Amino acid sequence: MRLLFIISLVIDCFFGYSFAQQPVIRNNEIMLQQLFARTTGLKADSEKIKIYDKIDLLFAEMLKMPEAFYYPFDSLRNTGKIISKDGKVRIFTWNLLLSNATQHYYGYILYKPNNTDSHIVFRLTYSSDMSEIPLFTGLNQNSWYGALYYEIVERKWENTVLYTLLGYDPRNLFISRKIIDCIYFKDNELYIGAPVFKTGKNIQYRLLFTYSAKVTMSLKYHDNLKMIVFDHLSPSSSSYTGLYQYYGPDFSFDGLKFNDGY
Repeated sequence: MRLLFIISLVIDCFFGYSFAQQPVIRNNEIMLQQLFARTTGLKADSEKIKIYDKIDLLFAEMLKMPEAFYYPFDSLRNTGKIISKDGKVRIFTWNLLLSNATQHYYGYILYKPNNTDSHIVFRLTYSSDMSEIPLFTGLNQNSWYGALYYEIVERKWENTVLYTLLGYDPRNLFISRKIIDCIYFKDNELYIGAPVFKTGKNIQYRLLFTYSAKVTMSLKYHDNLKMIVFDHLSPSSSSYTGLYQYYGPDFSFDGLKFNDGY
């Protein structure tokens, strides 16, 4: 009996120690998973926003941890997670669907400067009143239109690395949007948008595509072509020109290729 007691005590101590040594970041991931789950079935926006604000605060603290840059966060299926090929930029985005079918967005960008193991955390502040995304001006972390980013393309631009982002915005019941934007870092500051998108005579800081919420639009980078390829959008009838809830793919495609700094 004494031998069994000692073995039992050793096992209890071992598992108790293992649990106690579980990384803090893993415990935070579990807490986030539970918070996201709590919003299921809630009808009042005020209750959802209260929980999502807690999620945002927990993310803000958690992403400062040294191990946060490479931690997988595999259980957080409500959150988009992408990382650049050069291993210097990681982006987290997620959205809250409100009762009026509009979205509220949350986002963080993590950046590893050259020759350092630490990273900088930039919290993206969603501007809900930005109904029209500015196409000809730069933005920053405090003036963000909101999107779910799903791909990063890296290119050299004016002696810095330009990270082109592909994003999705399920705007409301009538329209959805796809976005091509870019970010770069100078003196450890984040800049959103750059005058690199050349379409005809226009040079824009970002590109925006608006179309019917009833259809899907393809927008992705093709490494074999070294191009961003996307569906060409047209109205279902010429009488609907300018009414984007009637726009959709017309079975032709357009592409963007990086050339001479554009």
